[in-house]
Amino acid sequence: MLPVLVLEPARLKEQGTDVEGWARLLRAYMVLGEPDKARAAAGDARRALAGEPDKVRMIEGLIKGLGLEG
Repeated sequence: MLPVLVLEPARLKEQGTDVEGWARLLRAYMVLGEPDKARAAAGDARRALAGEPDKVRMIEGLIKGLGLEG
């Protein structure tokens, strides 16, 4: 899990449309009890995926499932 938290944020800044990478990062933050970081990453994911409606729907479903809405 630690590699996800170390490597994913930097990689996603370059390859922001990787919805699976965003999903891994959000889940990792939640597993570690870091909901504020997960919410921040969710906002970053929404912005990065804004041009791809199918990916936005996927990430929105995950955000809802993780209880990160609002």
